[in-house]
Amino acid sequence: MIVVVHGLCLGQHFNAYLHGGIVIKYGLAFVSAALFLCGVHAHAKEAVPGNTMGATTCGQSTCHSANIPWPNSAVAQNEFTQWQIKDPHSGSYKTLTSKKARRIARFTSQGDPTQSAKCLGCHAFQVPKIRQEQSYDITEGVTCEACHGPASGWLGVHTAGLYFYSKNVEKGMYPTTDPTARAKLCLSCHVGDGDKFVSHSMMAAGHPVLPFELGFYSWFTKSNPGDRAGYVHFKVDDDYLQRKPWPFGVKVWAIGQVAQAKAILELVTDPKNSPRGLFPELALFECQSCHQSAKGSGAYGPTLPKIKAANLLFSEFAAKIVDDRLAARLRSNIRSLRASPGISWGAVIGSSRRLKKTLGEIEIALESHNFTIDDNTETLARITKAYMRGRLHGYESSEQAVLAVGSLVDELDRLETLSVPLAAEAISATQRGLMAFKNQDVYSRTTVHSTMRDIAQIIAQHTAK
Repeated sequence: MIVVVHGLCLGQHFNAYLHGGIVIKYGLAFVSAALFLCGVHAHAKEAVPGNTMGATTCGQSTCHSANIPWPNSAVAQNEFTQWQIKDPHSGSYKTLTSKKARRIARFTSQGDPTQSAKCLGCHAFQVPKIRQEQSYDITEGVTCEACHGPASGWLGVHTAGLYFYSKNVEKGMYPTTDPTARAKLCLSCHVGDGDKFVSHSMMAAGHPVLPFELGFYSWFTKSNPGDRAGYVHFKVDDDYLQRKPWPFGVKVWAIGQVAQAKAILELVTDPKNSPRGLFPELALFECQSCHQSAKGSGAYGPTLPKIKAANLLFSEFAAKIVDDRLAARLRSNIRSLRASPGISWGAVIGSSRRLKKTLGEIEIALESHNFTIDDNTETLARITKAYMRGRLHGYESSEQAVLAVGSLVDELDRLETLSVPLAAEAISATQRGLMAFKNQDVYSRTTVHSTMRDIAQIIAQHTAK
């Protein structure tokens, strides 16, 4: 078989991974994955939702809970076990049985959290009774089907193992390999949507703030920075790339930032969050614009609350990859949003809508962009430079800076773009940066600064070669 991509002729024995026009050792697999990408959105729209069968359906010894990998298997076969043991999503329902959860529910008038639709919306895979098979069990938490979609429609072709991944998607499997679709799914809980999100009253009652960055949280967690694999339950090898696109790095990070900024603005413009009496929904504002800590960041003296803008700032870096004019327009839109709370809530809504329009254009440009390794390293350089110049100071912006570094450094390491010594230094700097965030109120500016400084130096050394 001979395939031509971007003018390069690749034979079936040519061991190369084509990443945005740059040939890197990885395997011909990417070619098939690139061809697959064209159909992801169409299949996702055409799919008809199936019934939910429960996680144990996936957790059979002959499926995704094998003690040892099957010979010649395309996957490890232990994905269910990895989810059950390592992935926090598997314990999400159990969290609702805790004393803390009951206290939060009591203070927010939710009653029993294990029965509250508002709580179950994110702590479990809640589906209508008519869509539940007998094996469905809500106490399993955020299950395989919560991410991959109700299985009854696609389970047959999936277990047959005779079809390409796109056939599963056509039958109703959710296309988590598509960054835009993955972002929409993850952000529906990690930021929220019109039906559910962590409100200010829930935070006041004790619910934690939910940090998130799509690329980073696809493979890493803040709770185990020493384990670079985090709780990821898949292995990206040549076989994976024959079936699916590259799931990490600068493209996922860029689209994730724009999607996250849009999700926040959707909440801002939702009439349910407009002012009731004196105040709008305060969860839409940066916590540190009102709160302060003697040991960390916060407001000192009178200040005007600021709409959450960390992801907007990083969306500007994403826009720089594809269109400088869009990036400049976004920066102007951000300035308008920053000024709008001092004018009126109507001004906030107007500036938010303009921002959503600009972000929509950026998202379209990113989806069609042919990402390169240079996009990765140049973005790393822009982020570290902006931080060192003081543009990204503050808890949320600093946190997003470290998470971005984690995503982008990880891709460079996985693709063996950095030298072994530089990769080791970059990973160490990232892990140190993650440890700077003790809790949602306190972080070490000094530690974040040293992380950004070290990453800037590493990238400068790498690009100078």
